[in-house]
Amino acid sequence: MRLVVIDIGNTNIHVGIFEEEVLHSTYLVKNEDQADFIKILNSVIPYKIEAVILSSVNPAIEVFVIECIQKYLFVKPQRIGKEIPVPIPLLTEYPEKVGVDRLVNAIAAFELTKNWTIVIDAGTAITIDGINAKGAFLGGVIAPGIGLSSKALHQHTALLPEVTVNKPESILGKNTEEAIKSGIYWGTIGMINQYISMLCDELECQPTIIATGGNANMLAQEIPLITTVLPYLTLEGIKITYKKNLALNMPH
Repeated sequence: MRLVVIDIGNTNIHVGIFEEEVLHSTYLVKNEDQADFIKILNSVIPYKIEAVILSSVNPAIEVFVIECIQKYLFVKPQRIGKEIPVPIPLLTEYPEKVGVDRLVNAIAAFELTKNWTIVIDAGTAITIDGINAKGAFLGGVIAPGIGLSSKALHQHTALLPEVTVNKPESILGKNTEEAIKSGIYWGTIGMINQYISMLCDELECQPTIIATGGNANMLAQEIPLITTVLPYLTLEGIKITYKKNLALNMPH
């Protein structure tokens, strides 16, 4: 039987198909590409589906996704944090307000390390979260992602263009585009290095540092403390959360 997991983010919808616990195939579409998302659902054989599990930080897109799943797969999806509780202790001030994407990342990361861990998710926003040796979520940092920083500079200034950020040849930009690229690229690297250093000091240990998200590889090239890049950490976390709840609710 197939397990369909869907991660609805601020920019993209990420779909994973698990067969016998193994991630068999993945799809990534922009939130606005609704026709492409429907094509993905049409490629999934409905009668082989065990369940469809959603993790969402985007309520508007979530409504569309749920409607499509019910229409094309004839299944009522289950949502992480709603129908499916997140099985992780939360040592935060407002546990109910922590994004489910951060929580499923933490669950998947701790499943691998079973020890102190820092998870960096470099997407539209950059989140850096701590997990202790008992698997509890400690809280973390939320900062603008690389693409968001470029977009914000363009939208909130009169003359600055929006640029695609990659590694600049020099720290000194010789034109406006290169200057923006250098500022965002090296600013992000410096920011994350500083966060990691401060988190390690506060936790009084050297955790395993795992990165995921669209810009994870870019960060890992510049930050040696990032030991592992796992592109599908969130999808794995959704699956693990579902399976843990299934086991908890099985009659003994």
